[in-house]
Amino acid sequence: MPPINLSGFNGIDFNTILNAVMQAERRPLDEILRQQRTVQDKDAALVSLAGIIGKLQTPVAALTSETAFSNVAASSSDTTVATATLGTGGVIGKYDLSISQLAKSQVTSSTNGYSATTDTAATGGAISFTINGSTTQAITITAATTLTELKESINNQNSDVVASIINDGTNYKLVISSRNTGSTNGFTVNNSLTNSSGAAVAFAAGQDATTGNAQNAQNATFTVNSLSVSSASNTVTDAVPGVTVALVKEGSASINVTADFTPIKENLKTLISEYNKLRQFYSGQAKGPLGSDSVLRQTLNDIKTVLLASNGNGGRYKYLSEVGIELTATGDLKLDETKLDTAISSYATDLQKLFQGTTGIDGAFDDMKQTLDNLDGTAGLIKTTRTSIDTSLKSFRDRILSQELRLEIRRQELIKVYTAADQAMSQLNAATGALQSLQSRLF
Repeated sequence: MPPINLSGFNGIDFNTILNAVMQAERRPLDEILRQQRTVQDKDAALVSLAGIIGKLQTPVAALTSETAFSNVAASSSDTTVATATLGTGGVIGKYDLSISQLAKSQVTSSTNGYSATTDTAATGGAISFTINGSTTQAITITAATTLTELKESINNQNSDVVASIINDGTNYKLVISSRNTGSTNGFTVNNSLTNSSGAAVAFAAGQDATTGNAQNAQNATFTVNSLSVSSASNTVTDAVPGVTVALVKEGSASINVTADFTPIKENLKTLISEYNKLRQFYSGQAKGPLGSDSVLRQTLNDIKTVLLASNGNGGRYKYLSEVGIELTATGDLKLDETKLDTAISSYATDLQKLFQGTTGIDGAFDDMKQTLDNLDGTAGLIKTTRTSIDTSLKSFRDRILSQELRLEIRRQELIKVYTAADQAMSQLNAATGALQSLQSRLF
């Protein structure tokens, strides 16, 4: 608050008086601001509570999903022979795999070599490649072309063959390979290259997709449960339902597709962790903004009620504690993995009934899902409470503005009063001084 501009010659500090009066006048505003902060703190705590509820909803949604108990995992009995990666639509079962040969790409080497990659390999003619009945555009040579330049011209076509240069220990040779494995990706070299300065690049007489090659293109051949399969690729996606099998070497292995309850266990662990965070939040609010608020108490009580309730699903399990989801003496939640593993391995159907219910009867986590929905910060109790708080905060803002306006008006009034008093006292002091001066001259 800026000081008022007074004479300062009267021995009275009107600014100090003004500030003291205004401080007393603003006590109602200070109380409103205190109340506002209290409500704001409560709203912030409710936001934190809504976040915890949201994190509880995630594992509960997973535990009530249609696929929660239909997850499968794929594995190979010998990953040096074949590996398995689960895709979509895996079917539980054992698939015996016997690989007689792997898919390979064609590899064709020139029959002649050169002492350096910079040697001239051709000065005229052309070269092209016929792949599965389709011939690439001919590469026509019109000037001296080195072995490296010829390789690059072939690769620049980006066709289904790729060129490289190898040293066989004596000379550098041009090697042409299929980009893809499989018998249909074999190729024939159409070569009419010439070299006026020496030998032109040459390939075996009669070379084609199955003749004159270092390695012929071939399909992978194998059996799955004694059914013969041929594949152009060593990555096979349609031999085992919903599983991608990567063939590594010739041999035998079993691809096992089994029920996978790992996500259920992990979601239960997440649920327990988030519930215990809710408990910690509850304890931490004992002297906090929600310490005396019914919303927090109701939230914890409603969730605890579901955790302890009996479920009439008709299966062998009626309580979550029977499958290892237990409340401790301190009120925290814990998981007895031995009980859960027994339920998973021996009574998975009954476990599903407990979690997801049966026809006409909701499971324990269906009830939990509904409870959390009734509480959450998007449409539940926390949301409606915060909506009411928003209304209160708007009212506080209006009252604060009104009080601030009242205080400013009051301050201006006091400035006028104190300014007038200061001026009057200055005039009185001036008159007193004049009288004293006159008196001294007369006497």
